[in-house]
Amino acid sequence: MYNFIFLAIILISLAIIVYIVLPKIPSLANLDVNNLPEELEQKKKKEIVINRLENKGKELGKKIVEKLYFLKNAWVFLQDRFRLLVHRIEKLWRYEESVRTKEKDREMTQEEKDNKLKGLIKEAENFFTVQNYDKAEEFFIAALRLDPKSPTIYRGLADTYLAKKSYNEAAETYEFLLTLNKDDDNVLMKLGEIKETQNKLDEAINYYQQAAVIGDSLSPRFFHLAELLLKINQNEVAKEAIVEACALESKNPKYLDLLIETAIICGDKLLAEKGWEDLRIVNPENNKLSDFRERIDKLS
Repeated sequence: MYNFIFLAIILISLAIIVYIVLPKIPSLANLDVNNLPEELEQKKKKEIVINRLENKGKELGKKIVEKLYFLKNAWVFLQDRFRLLVHRIEKLWRYEESVRTKEKDREMTQEEKDNKLKGLIKEAENFFTVQNYDKAEEFFIAALRLDPKSPTIYRGLADTYLAKKSYNEAAETYEFLLTLNKDDDNVLMKLGEIKETQNKLDEAINYYQQAAVIGDSLSPRFFHLAELLLKINQNEVAKEAIVEACALESKNPKYLDLLIETAIICGDKLLAEKGWEDLRIVNPENNKLSDFRERIDKLS
């Protein structure tokens, strides 16, 4: 589109040059060249005319370039203003649409509202399943207009934000869910995941600990908690967490591996020995057994 506009401007400018310069050719032809030898007269006259035309053309070309630069800037400015106008109109339209929606909602019966709510949630969940998170967000928010206190809708919206990697919005929504149910350990785990993703390990551990206390029969929570605690040098607390994980799942080689490692770090030879024996029975081919044996023997 831009190329067409500038091409049109250039063609118009060339037409102006021809219009201005052509009438002047006769006067240029009347230059006084009587003092030139006759055999050079026509050639010299032609050179002078061409030079004059070239100079005029350069001057006009410079002016045209300046005009084009101005027009280009003006066009960019107009584009920006147009985009701003469109944005304002869109915001106004969305506001009016939400007002109209609320008015329609007020006119519906409770049964109609319930049916519409189910339909909106189903659409949101379908869009979430196919990873169209923008549409899922749109339908969850529409559902909240009908039921602004539904934990199910807030959970779906929070999960959508998390899938979109909009971590701040996800955290805010999960935090609101906790005001509806402070003992929701799954929400606490989600908040822990978000904080861990943001490398805020202290906050992540805090959420994971709360979740582990509520869901104290889930060994993976204690195991992961132990891993994070070791990262921030909270070794004794990490030992307690991995002991809990092994108590819930005593034959898990991965858990026993971390138990031995943590016990060695804490200098707990008795716990390290027990862990080593359990690992040897569960997984006698484990190549870390000999290394662990040497390190345990060095403990006092």
